[in-house]
Amino acid sequence: MIEIANIENSSIVEISASGKLKKEDIQQVDDFFDNKVSDLEKVNVLLLLENWEGLTFKALIEDFKMIKHWKSFHKTAFVADSKYLKEDSKLESLFPSTKIEYFNLDQKEMAKMWLEEWACQEKCVSHSKYFNTRSLRWS
Repeated sequence: MIEIANIENSSIVEISASGKLKKEDIQQVDDFFDNKVSDLEKVNVLLLLENWEGLTFKALIEDFKMIKHWKSFHKTAFVADSKYLKEDSKLESLFPSTKIEYFNLDQKEMAKMWLEEWACQEKCVSHSKYFNTRSLRWS
């Protein structure tokens, strides 16, 4: 089963996966990114794998098609049982333009904070051109 949610006022997309994922589950994620994320937009992905049992063969084939969306991912946080983190720990070599970190299930809030770091930095940098900090004075 897959659940997808945008975290309000954030660039974070939270994807929760549990059980054995089927082709339709992966298609749901693909449809979300096709319809909700523009080609120019960068998002941070929080992937929560709780009670995850893997993918069916058809889901795995469908998952390969998701590569087209990786260009939209700035940072990805995998939150899962440590046994899955070991298996997926080589993903960053496949997607060098995406920052990937791994967190245990009890570190979900830490994963969100790591993802939000970039969102805050981007807003601060993009808004800094409108402010001249030298002209600000305390009275």
